Amino acid sequence: MDRNAKQKWYKKLIGIVSTKDLQTRYLELVQLHATTTHAYISALEKITKDKAKEASSDGRSVALVVAHIMAWEEWQIQIFTDQNKEKRLQKQMILQGYYDTDTQKIVDFKTVDAFNAYSAKRYSQHSWQEIKQKAVHTALKLQSLFPITVSKEWIDFLQNSPKHNWKILPKITLTIPSGWYLWMVSLEHEAVEHAADLY
Repeated sequence: MDRNAKQKWYKKLIGIVSTKDLQTRYLELVQLHATTTHAYISALEKITKDKAKEASSDGRSVALVVAHIMAWEEWQIQIFTDQNKEKRLQKQMILQGYYDTDTQKIVDFKTVDAFNAYSAKRYSQHSWQEIKQKAVHTALKLQSLFPITVSKEWIDFLQNSPKHNWKILPKITLTIPSGWYLWMVSLEHEAVEHAADLY
């Protein structure tokens, strides 16, 4: 994805955040989610086994960059499907309450880097095919949690969560409820943050 495409994507996101009517905002984000995830999965399918082994722009293998995206999406799915998602979301925003499905243990982290390192170690021995299949499944599962037909309770959850300051560009910070933020930041991961290594 080139610079212009990134700017266009962020402009679209900012426009969605600026939408006052929450139902309209939700539907616009559903549409952005669909196009973003389609492009992401298409990119994953084009990554060969050899390409997956190559060093990414930050030194990790391309496979571990994909695992990194997937790990955050796994955690967000845990929040969005929790019976007490309000409490779970507040824990996630301070990096607590991650459930490792391999060890079946709850793990807390002090920093984002600590979670990233944990995830890299967790998936370092997985083959590219395993990571790719799980990444596709995880992305589609996350997308399925945001259907076109939505209940008032679901939008209330997104909107009534604690505010979060999200610096998306050097001169632009969005102050939005953390429910919307967690949804949007997943799409940013797929679309632009790691675009140099995926597209």
